[in-house]
Amino acid sequence: MTRHPLCGALLAGSTCLTVLTLWTPLLAQDAAPQTFVLDQLVLRAGKPKVASEVPQSVSVVDSQQLDDIEATHIGEVLSTVPGVAGVGSGSFFGQGFNIRGFGSSSAAASEAGIVQLIDGEKKYYESYRQGALFVEPDFLRQVEVLRGPGSSTLYGSGALGGVIAMETIEASDLIAPGKSFGGKAKLGYASNPDTVLGSVALGWRPAEDFEAMAAFAWRKLGDTKDADGNTTVRANSRTPNLLLKAKKSFGDQYVAFSYQHLEAKGDDQDFNQLEGAQAGLFPGFPGWGVGDITTRDQTARLIWGWNPQDNRYVDLTATLSYTNTLKDVRQGDDPDEPIMESLLGARDYRLWKFKLRNVADLSGAGYDHHLTTGAEVLKQDRSSSVPSSSHPEAYTRSWGAYALSELTWGNLTVNSGLRYEKQRTEPKSSVTVTDDDYNSESIEPQVAAIYRLNDSLSVFGSVAFVNRMPTVDELYDSFMGGAPSGDLKDEKGKNIELGLSYRGSGVLAADDEAVVKITLFRNHIDDMIVRTNAPAPTPAYVNIDRAYLRGGEIEASYSIAAWELGAAVSVVNGEDQDGADLDTLPNNRLTLSAIWQASDAWRIGLRSTLAAGRDKPDGDRRAGYGVHDIFATWKPQGGQLEGIEVHMGVDNVTDRDYTPATWLTGPAPGRNLKLSVSRSFYGQDP
Repeated sequence: MTRHPLCGALLAGSTCLTVLTLWTPLLAQDAAPQTFVLDQLVLRAGKPKVASEVPQSVSVVDSQQLDDIEATHIGEVLSTVPGVAGVGSGSFFGQGFNIRGFGSSSAAASEAGIVQLIDGEKKYYESYRQGALFVEPDFLRQVEVLRGPGSSTLYGSGALGGVIAMETIEASDLIAPGKSFGGKAKLGYASNPDTVLGSVALGWRPAEDFEAMAAFAWRKLGDTKDADGNTTVRANSRTPNLLLKAKKSFGDQYVAFSYQHLEAKGDDQDFNQLEGAQAGLFPGFPGWGVGDITTRDQTARLIWGWNPQDNRYVDLTATLSYTNTLKDVRQGDDPDEPIMESLLGARDYRLWKFKLRNVADLSGAGYDHHLTTGAEVLKQDRSSSVPSSSHPEAYTRSWGAYALSELTWGNLTVNSGLRYEKQRTEPKSSVTVTDDDYNSESIEPQVAAIYRLNDSLSVFGSVAFVNRMPTVDELYDSFMGGAPSGDLKDEKGKNIELGLSYRGSGVLAADDEAVVKITLFRNHIDDMIVRTNAPAPTPAYVNIDRAYLRGGEIEASYSIAAWELGAAVSVVNGEDQDGADLDTLPNNRLTLSAIWQASDAWRIGLRSTLAAGRDKPDGDRRAGYGVHDIFATWKPQGGQLEGIEVHMGVDNVTDRDYTPATWLTGPAPGRNLKLSVSRSFYGQDP
């Protein structure tokens, strides 16, 4: 299979120059200040602002795009974002992610360089050949991806790759203006992975100072098949999911509570959800086996907020949270597909966290200034019900403090931040290879600026220094006979970004609109942590002197009349100090989309992904590919059918056989047919 010629041309080294040349006539225009439909609001970059005004590379998948995608798992959502690649498989339980070359790989704990948030709470799970993130996509209202370490100040140290921030639905998403009650019921089906969905969400606002919502979703998950019809991963589970939220205001104060619970019961489910059974991987290997596997994911939050109207220096929130992700693996019913005894049992991560944050408005005459300060303390308990060298048990305790200044003076905005974090990791008694604690601290400064050349065009740049402290796996994993790695140093990253942002109207016609953002980056990592796969006395993990990653992203949207067009390019290359390519590099990609609002009722779209091939360091080559998806939505605007939405889609229309560069082994899913029907309903006026 050869690289797609269009993809190869666009992903060559002249990509950015070519795009800049094409857009030069547009960049010279001055557009009157206005609200741009295509310029999405970013919530997770300090003070909320539109994407074109954020001095870093950021993408937003909003509620409309989520409806278009109609995802069966979180990987389908993030596959549309430039710079982000899935890792593992097309299974609901096989999801891991890579941003700009950082993220999931064959090495344990490799995803520690990405901060994953659900409603602001950090999610992290690592277990041998298991997925890393378990999310009900039907509960999502918006997903933001902030590429690079620029958001490390606010959301956690060590974010070398960036931040994935997922927001779940609110009561206000379900209740129509002027109503006190609302809801939505939905039925859905997908053919690959085989999925049946039923969900209902209810919102209630009996008074202006109180609102609550409850949502329940049930999924039946089956097999994922490749383009040849071969089963790649068996999920075989029933997956109920619950989301509860409530908020009560008391004048300038409020109290809010939320709880999410995913509970998947798998019967004869592939233990290896990243790669499938892999029978015959080496001589005599029967495969990783099937088991009765429970996947549980919980997130609970209690929030107190105070924002006095007569004091602009106080906008304070205090959050107490608990999260837990668990996999409980038991032998399945097929004696021909046993799971190794050392891989059985329950493995989980419990995390308790308390955090304080205040946003002070320090603005004065002629300038706007907001200062965000905060502190947090946490305790993580990694446990296993059976002794396991590949899942060492340990406690991690950490505390941190941070400050982010956002200052706008005239056409210049400067964001400067500093985060300090101190961490202590202590092995439990089940870790027999060592009883040494590990203490580390991280100091992470950053500065970013964006300058508006005119009402349409801005230039921006940033420098960020990050420290990723070693994880429990990297310190104490002795699987395959490796020695503990107590002498590991922190990974140290220095990321530099430069970019150009444009938004304007009247570009080619009086009623059109265009938004373009171009970002170039270079990330220098000292003491990068890699796995040796060598027996003792060689440590399981060691530091290499340095590594380099460089590349860029381009995002462009254009709308005119009933049409909305989009294009996104992501390019990344990386090597170690010896010039050898890193094994975590994704495909360079071009994504194109076209959406036609054919009428008030009909919305029709096409999305194509064209990926360049990637040579792997082991001599393997992942060939380039082109994958095309189509989708349509029918939403009657009146009569008895008002409130009904029908979503239809076909992913991988041509049933293309391909394997992304970041996937460990095995092909991506073949053609997938999707259909859902939902009905929104509203109560009486309050």
